[in-house]
Amino acid sequence: MKRYLLLALLAACGGDDTSTDADGADADDMLPMPATITVTVTSPTAGEELLADETPMIIVTGKIESSSTEGTLEGWVNGRPVILDADGSFSYAIEPSLGINHIVVEGGDGTGPLVPSELDVMWAPAYLPPLAGTTGFDLEGALELRLGQKFFDGRLSGTTLDITQDPVVATDLAAVLELVLYHVNLAQLLPAEGIQFGEGAAQLDLMIADATPAKIIVDGTIVNSPVSSLDLEIDLLGVFLATDGQFVFQNTTYQIDGGISADMHASARLTLRQDEVTGEIAVEAVDVTATVGPLVPAFTGPDGDELDAFITLGSSQFRTLVEGLVVQELVPAFTDMVPPLLESLLGATNSVLDNVEFTLDATLGTPVTLQLDGLVGGLDVVAGPPVGGSPGHVTVRQDLAVRTLSEPLHMTSRGAPRVEASPVRPSGASSALHLALSQDLLNSLLHSLWNSGLLDGQTTVGGLTAMVAAKLSPVVLPTPLATNCVLEGERCDLILQLGQVEVGLPDFGQRFAISASAGARVVVNGSNVSLKIQEVPTVHAWELERGSGSLTTESVEGLVAELVWPELFGAIGENLSIELPLPDLNALGLGEIAPGLMNSMLELVTRQPATATSGYLGLGANLELAAPQP
Repeated sequence: MKRYLLLALLAACGGDDTSTDADGADADDMLPMPATITVTVTSPTAGEELLADETPMIIVTGKIESSSTEGTLEGWVNGRPVILDADGSFSYAIEPSLGINHIVVEGGDGTGPLVPSELDVMWAPAYLPPLAGTTGFDLEGALELRLGQKFFDGRLSGTTLDITQDPVVATDLAAVLELVLYHVNLAQLLPAEGIQFGEGAAQLDLMIADATPAKIIVDGTIVNSPVSSLDLEIDLLGVFLATDGQFVFQNTTYQIDGGISADMHASARLTLRQDEVTGEIAVEAVDVTATVGPLVPAFTGPDGDELDAFITLGSSQFRTLVEGLVVQELVPAFTDMVPPLLESLLGATNSVLDNVEFTLDATLGTPVTLQLDGLVGGLDVVAGPPVGGSPGHVTVRQDLAVRTLSEPLHMTSRGAPRVEASPVRPSGASSALHLALSQDLLNSLLHSLWNSGLLDGQTTVGGLTAMVAAKLSPVVLPTPLATNCVLEGERCDLILQLGQVEVGLPDFGQRFAISASAGARVVVNGSNVSLKIQEVPTVHAWELERGSGSLTTESVEGLVAELVWPELFGAIGENLSIELPLPDLNALGLGEIAPGLMNSMLELVTRQPATATSGYLGLGANLELAAPQP
């Protein structure tokens, strides 16, 4: 900063560099006066917001004049020559690009350097107007969380988890349930008093010491008929019930060793609905059923044969008891764990950007406090077709209210520029969990800050007073394919543009305008998603009024890049962070029923960069639960 001020002061206070000839005459007086070139741009005007339907091409009109009749007038618009009328008037159409369009009109007479006139305008296919008389916006579907069929069950029906790995890795909810069941001591979920069966001459008092399935298969399917739900089918194959107890028959007591094996099948329907009053997502387990296949006795010891015969003959009643235990005790023990898990995931979108408040200060005047208030706006459950086609998904939409405490400064603004007039949501079918953030949200935030006067006011740095007025709202755009923007070794996801910020320096009698751009990238750290913006932007400055000072455009560009930008846009990136809804399995009781998974954590793994298309910023992640072998 001191270096820039010193250079400016030296330039402003430099000595007279004129010279005289041998007779004492001023040498400059002997040269003809150079012509004065005047470049006037009549349309568009600096800071104008152009709508694509009204302005499919930007028509640049104006006039180029010279104080001398010498030479031949010539004109250029963005480096292309234009045809001048006899009086120097011109009209030239340029193809616009989304966002800030910088226009440079140059004129000359061929005898000296070209004289430029520069300006910025905004061009967009649509604008999202703020709420009347305010700086705020109400945004529907600002954030969407989509859980695809791949999240619930991405494997073929009937496929079981490979437990020969070390560690065992589950990559969908069905596999997670299988992993939980492999680690659960099923016997501990049964009544502590065991099974009492029969009366009179035949009585069975049986304790189940252990229950070990040979194979576990869980299938999960999204359905929306007759109700929106997730249907779970659970097969516990070859479950061996290790038993202990005694059997009294006709005054003879038989000691029980060994056990019984059977296939067990359970099903549960987890209904998904949104509360009409609170908007919260509710998940409920209904229609829980269970069946038990043929009981295969495998008792050992001296009384094994008698016990096998009894179970075989009395298996009908005994099966009824076992089925009751499976339905009433065993299956609910883990199906009851799934609803709070899904409620944590789906309902978390209600708090992702809810009651968020932070204050930004560009040191130009009054700081601006930004408030975000989120609410679940809808729940969509789409079932996939039996064969082929797009897979099903469960999607939660969050609506968002954007507010500031300031009065609007730019009452005539069309509103926040939109990337698409009708944004198309990304499919998200390639990942288990997909988070889609509307780019309307980002541009609405920036418009609210700008409309609240964050970029307007007066500042003094190192004794230098500057009057700042931003004619256009900052805008965030998808990174064009032809743009070579890299941030921390990765391609930029977005481009942030700032245009027609006018800076007056009354101490030097000069006025400048600046435009700037920088790349931004979505950064994922664990379950946290944030927006990182380049610390050093590309800045372009041009003179609006020369006055008596000699500050250069390079010095102004340096001030913006090194002082203003980090304080403003660095703070925005740090405060716009999203915590992905990842539930704590231990908090859901996993550690109690499956102690072997006590320290296992659900993780969301992102292996692909974010995508910015059709008005949305999309981020995909896959589910993983790694655990030791059961």
